[in-house]
Amino acid sequence: MAKQTVTPHKFYVVDLIRSKPKLQYIEIPSYRVDVKFEVTAKGPVPSTTLKRLEAAGMKELERYETVISQEAVKLDKKVAELMKTPGQKSQAEAEKMIQATNQMIKNALRSAEGAAQVAIEKQIKVEANKDKLLKEARVKTTLKVTAGVIKIGTAVTRLVATSGADVMAYKTIVKQVYDLGKEVQQQLKGEEKLRKDLYGAIQKYITLRGTSIMQAAERQGITDTSGISVKKPMEAIQKLTAKAVAMGEEVTKGRDAKKIAKEIADFAIKGYQSYQKDSNKKRALYREHTTKTRHKVDDLGKAADKLMKAAKSQKTLKEGVKLGAECMAVKREASAMAAKLEERQKFLAEMETLMEGNGLKVDDTTIVDKLKKLDKMTVLKETKTMLTSVKGVYTLVNEISDVVG
Repeated sequence: MAKQTVTPHKFYVVDLIRSKPKLQYIEIPSYRVDVKFEVTAKGPVPSTTLKRLEAAGMKELERYETVISQEAVKLDKKVAELMKTPGQKSQAEAEKMIQATNQMIKNALRSAEGAAQVAIEKQIKVEANKDKLLKEARVKTTLKVTAGVIKIGTAVTRLVATSGADVMAYKTIVKQVYDLGKEVQQQLKGEEKLRKDLYGAIQKYITLRGTSIMQAAERQGITDTSGISVKKPMEAIQKLTAKAVAMGEEVTKGRDAKKIAKEIADFAIKGYQSYQKDSNKKRALYREHTTKTRHKVDDLGKAADKLMKAAKSQKTLKEGVKLGAECMAVKREASAMAAKLEERQKFLAEMETLMEGNGLKVDDTTIVDKLKKLDKMTVLKETKTMLTSVKGVYTLVNEISDVVG
């Protein structure tokens, strides 16, 4: 007669609820399950057989996973109904329901040991049909569950403490408002340099264009440049042409006034063309910067509007009116800022029109006036005011949420 051999086997599950359902008001703990079973048979039990026995026991545990998950979902829905009228009474009712569910789960897990035992015994009988050593095999199963308990979530505490307003939801939106405000601030750090670069490039362009016109006159042999103002290039070329014609054949050399004027313009353009391109490049950089800033400011206004709407919808939140007013200030200032940036963009488009073509059609005084206007169109003051409001909203939401820790 073969000697009876006891073959032990262990396995564990880190968390029985491997895929936790998405819950709003309750929190499910981890359920670690350690399983040990011993098979007494006529000789050692192969590891492959033990693995099949383990799979049978695990399949039964998975059934409990489903049961616990379903109970948790039902419980969360019940708590959600209570939280439609948040308060200490509703919270106490939620706690009672949670305690009852925890007890039910505790009882279920106690019965899991017996269920696993039965499942493994059934599998042993299946195995015995293939292995005569398992004909009279006996199994002893021990199951240990290490678990916390389902508990009430922080969302319930928040709702009760704030009379129904989920302040953490506000914090998510206000963080977006705050981050957008900081982005606008960061974006504007480069504005002054870009503006100065544009101003400098255009001033060089204007200066060199005047010099080029005078050099063109000298090249034509025009010695009298009195009464010529290079601030009005086309008028200057016309007057220089008239002076050249008046000086006679020695200067005109058979050319008509139209040809002389063209030669003066061509020479001048060649002399300052690179500076004109640089000016256009600087203007494009400033325009793109302005566009990006305006988009960020628009986004800030939308985020403030979203937060304001959320605050107004929570009629039980005492601070809701104040928060709404703070958000309105941000939205109003963001709208004003966006309008200023839109105006600046149109202004830059006007400057582009001024600098189109060869540039000789442009009155320099017009460009200079535009540049001075650009310098006065600063948005720094408005930005500081807007950011102060953004910080005010951020601080207020933090103060409200402090009551829930």
